[in-house]
Amino acid sequence: MADSLADSFAQRAWFLRCAAAEVADRAVLVGDRGRVEKAATLLEEPQVLNEDRGLTAVTGRYRGHPVTVAAFGMGAPVAAVVLHELAMLGVRRFLRLGTVLGVGGTSLGDLVLAEGAVRNESTSSTYLPPGFPAIADHELNTALRTRLASGTRPWTAGLIASYDGFYSEMFAAEPDRAAAVRARLEELGRYGVRAVDMETSTVLTVARAVGARAASLCLASVDGVTQAKLTTGRAEAELELLTTGLDGLASLPDA
Repeated sequence: MADSLADSFAQRAWFLRCAAAEVADRAVLVGDRGRVEKAATLLEEPQVLNEDRGLTAVTGRYRGHPVTVAAFGMGAPVAAVVLHELAMLGVRRFLRLGTVLGVGGTSLGDLVLAEGAVRNESTSSTYLPPGFPAIADHELNTALRTRLASGTRPWTAGLIASYDGFYSEMFAAEPDRAAAVRARLEELGRYGVRAVDMETSTVLTVARAVGARAASLCLASVDGVTQAKLTTGRAEAELELLTTGLDGLASLPDA
């Protein structure tokens, strides 16, 4: 079975349906497929690799470096699938660019750089044991810190906690869950967690497991405690998230 799977990847990835020659050595992972389309406008000569199952992917060039941008939708399981397939095709650096719920003093519109992540989702444990830390790659984070420091948008660095249950653990859909969810998010903030999402801990852990490097830079689009949403300037903030991340990736030498 392993040999047949390896043989198939010499031709096309199982879900992404692209070949090794079509991807770059570095990739941006996003949830929203619309964010792939936005990123494509920033790339030179973007080529669409896949749109099947909503896993939109493109490869182009940014500041002279090839880069692949791929969407995974929502949640840790598919984020792991997309990362794993791209790693099998030869991608060595991954950067998650997405949105998070801000906690611990993070304000709406802030960019949040993950120094590490709390592994409260289940997918990463299928790759590495629960005691293995989810730590961002030092080289990637150094490049991103340099870029963030030169910009004007407020940013913070710290831990991101990742969960599976959006409406049960992160954002109470029913009134009877509200108090428990609020208490959980406030407690996370007291321990240095700056945001909550569904994928960062998986991206950091799975990348390590498959021999790649990863980091996560996200936009706080929702206040985790009050549930207020970023509305004014949302489009501009997402564009700045993309350019900041792509600038950081482009500052690194080829793998």
